[in-house]
Amino acid sequence: MANFSTHFNVASFVSAIGSGTLFYAGIVDKQEAIILFGGGILGGILPDIDSQNSKPTQIMQYFFSNVISFFVLFNYIDSYPILNLLLIWIGSFMATLTILDFFSKITKHRGMFHSVPAGMAFGFLFSLLFYYIFHFRCLVSWYFGVMIFIGYLTHLILDEIYSVDLIGRRIKKSFGTALKFYSPKERLSTLFFYLILIGSIWLMPCKDIFIESLKKFDIISHYKEMIEDFKR
Repeated sequence: MANFSTHFNVASFVSAIGSGTLFYAGIVDKQEAIILFGGGILGGILPDIDSQNSKPTQIMQYFFSNVISFFVLFNYIDSYPILNLLLIWIGSFMATLTILDFFSKITKHRGMFHSVPAGMAFGFLFSLLFYYIFHFRCLVSWYFGVMIFIGYLTHLILDEIYSVDLIGRRIKKSFGTALKFYSPKERLSTLFFYLILIGSIWLMPCKDIFIESLKKFDIISHYKEMIEDFKR
């Protein structure tokens, strides 16, 4: 499988293209594009949360904990004095770190965490988190979830690519364990992620606004305009 640095670098590249395109299309502003860029990277390393006792996993857990605690702090920054904010930051950081560590211990590597429905579920969950908890505007919340899923899917595709040994002309045993839609050995986990996916889709707000934005989003024409502006 691809290592941590490969996942991080490729996710950064894909996220830069995605967030840059959304900015150029006028869907998000500069600050929002930066946030979406971070979402793509987050999604790109999120599947390996099921790895046990590895250095990249520890780095990832601290990274997620810092990011989430920052957003929690930012949400309350105008409501409480600095001492209370410090306690909120410490509490959210420790709570997130504990939850992530718990997940890494109870999950099996290359299980349902490495699956397409898991990526979609995490995308919708982060969208709900951004809209209802952090109070971002609707489209930003939707597209943050989209970037999470794109990064997640990039991770799964990389794992499948690295499962094929082109030099030795063989397919490794890990082939097919990442880019999947269900796990026969983990029926409860499969059901769990599909239930989360269905529930989160049902809870998502302003679906019509997101669908309308997709209709107006013509990536080819936007890049043609960008090339024409560059020639000038």
